[in-house]
Amino acid sequence: MHEYVKKVLLCCLCLMCLAVSSAWATRVFGNAKDYANSEIVFYRYQDRITYMKEEVFRLKIDGEGNFEANFGIDKITYIFAEFGVYYVYFYAEPNGNYELLLPEYVERTEGDLFNSYFEPTEMQLGIKNMKNTDLNYLIMDFDYYYYRYYDLKLDELYAKGLKSDVDTFINNINARYKKYNNDYFQQYRRYRIAALKNMVTKHEYESALVYSYFSNKDILYDNPAYMDLFNSIYRNYFDNCLVSAGGADLYRVITYGHSISLLHKLIGSNPKHKRKQFRELVMLKGLNDAFANDNLQWLPLLLTLDSLYITTEYPIHQQIAQNIADNSLTMAKGTVALPFSLPDTMGNMMSLEDFRGKYLYLQFANTQTYSSAAEFDVLKRVYNRYKGLCLFVTILTDTDKEKAKKFIADNSLNWTFLFSEINGKVLSDYKVSAYPTYYLIDPHGMLVMSPAPSPSENIEKYLFNIIEKQKKKK
Repeated sequence: MHEYVKKVLLCCLCLMCLAVSSAWATRVFGNAKDYANSEIVFYRYQDRITYMKEEVFRLKIDGEGNFEANFGIDKITYIFAEFGVYYVYFYAEPNGNYELLLPEYVERTEGDLFNSYFEPTEMQLGIKNMKNTDLNYLIMDFDYYYYRYYDLKLDELYAKGLKSDVDTFINNINARYKKYNNDYFQQYRRYRIAALKNMVTKHEYESALVYSYFSNKDILYDNPAYMDLFNSIYRNYFDNCLVSAGGADLYRVITYGHSISLLHKLIGSNPKHKRKQFRELVMLKGLNDAFANDNLQWLPLLLTLDSLYITTEYPIHQQIAQNIADNSLTMAKGTVALPFSLPDTMGNMMSLEDFRGKYLYLQFANTQTYSSAAEFDVLKRVYNRYKGLCLFVTILTDTDKEKAKKFIADNSLNWTFLFSEINGKVLSDYKVSAYPTYYLIDPHGMLVMSPAPSPSENIEKYLFNIIEKQKKKK
């Protein structure tokens, strides 16, 4: 082989090895005996408009409580996990090395598990041997002073606004942290302070704030302080535009035109949105929030979103657009019900495919909740009337499966029961936040009602109408 070729191949091999080694160069480790023989999954947000998450690493903790994991990141990344009563997070840097200090484990009570208003205790994870110049230390320290002031003075800040001592606080906290040479932290500080200013002025100077902090500044997609303020200012932007002067133009552009160039022109007519990259972020936020409301139909919104996805020159905006589509259309009426495969009471695995061919009334429940137990009697009557024409399936999240099976037998509940973990994927896929929750799926696997009425909300009326239509077709 020619000597030159050998050198080129060797160089390429070295570069590949360097890339592979650096790809997994961030390390976490530690010991937490409370968590022995358990596993914690840590995630990151793909973007801070949809907040769709993706797994970064799994922390497998051995019988002695020891753990270690390596993962790859190419920028500062906010990483979080949920377990027990906690929502924990820390900021990981490429090539970082972190000895994590997990909080004393506290399990959620049964009441917490079934309380749709339960909010986990949020905390930044401790890291052993942090220096006061480390990013995690700076943010933790800043947040302590910032939120302590905010919580103590909230009523006064709302009542007095700029006549409160907010200027003194801002001057003091800026003086405390301005000496640290960490760009990520300084931007974090800057946008948290901007949010405080916006709150105490009751958004009176919000347009000026947008000019100063957003219009001609770099977009900090991964900085929570930047995106929190952006999301606050532009919450329900399209829906608010619809009821303002020029709202009819926005409605026409989206509903009838689906033209991304016309939308750029319309949104860009506001001087704050002259810069294309920022304008597109505003449009993505407007589209995302509009999907959750009823002022614009989802099909024109989807077509507009698709146009933005195709035409944008920013890969991050393509990712956000895709996430908006995935998040907004998942479990929407008229879309395909997401697949699942779960064990029944006998341990046999059953999937959604097994129930094709008939309408399926799908229930998510837990026999230990009063609301679920109260619906079973009504559902039993509906089942007895329609079991030959419609399939009935209940997915239970009971931790004590034997006790649940006894409940099923004692109450003579004769339809199909499947089991899922309380935090199983099928629950997140089907967006189950309360028990019971219902869906009606057609014979082809399409969502007819999402969510569907409960038995006590007269689902029988809808089932009767469906059966009558089927009879007429025959």
